[in-house]
Amino acid sequence: MKTNLISKAVVMLAVVMASVMNFSASASNPTQYVKNEEMIGELMTAKTIFKNEDGYLFRHLRYTYTYDTENRVTSKEASKWDSSQEAWVPYFKMDVSYTNSEVELSYARWNSKSNAYDSNIQKSFYELNDADATLMLASTK
Repeated sequence: MKTNLISKAVVMLAVVMASVMNFSASASNPTQYVKNEEMIGELMTAKTIFKNEDGYLFRHLRYTYTYDTENRVTSKEASKWDSSQEAWVPYFKMDVSYTNSEVELSYARWNSKSNAYDSNIQKSFYELNDADATLMLASTK
């Protein structure tokens, strides 16, 4: 029960953060998105987001997820479609680590010069209280 609650809270937090960081709404030219989720059982292993422009679908973002043995998300990696290279290009990665009393969420952007996730690194720590709810402890950059 505790693990499920933690997993759901962390996944929800990751989804909200990714939504805020990745999508900026344009009131003058709204774009519709189409999502394709890849599942293994009840676990989402990947999600591809396509832009729907006048009925034509264009690759936009791709997320891949990894899980631990308790089916908790341990990483979420995002890639953007580069139409000139016709390839997915790394964008950001979020890693999640768990202890008995704390959850750590690490975010880093892809650095094409070093070919690593070492740009704009941010970490957030969440403490678990007695009711299995997560509380933000600190955020560091």
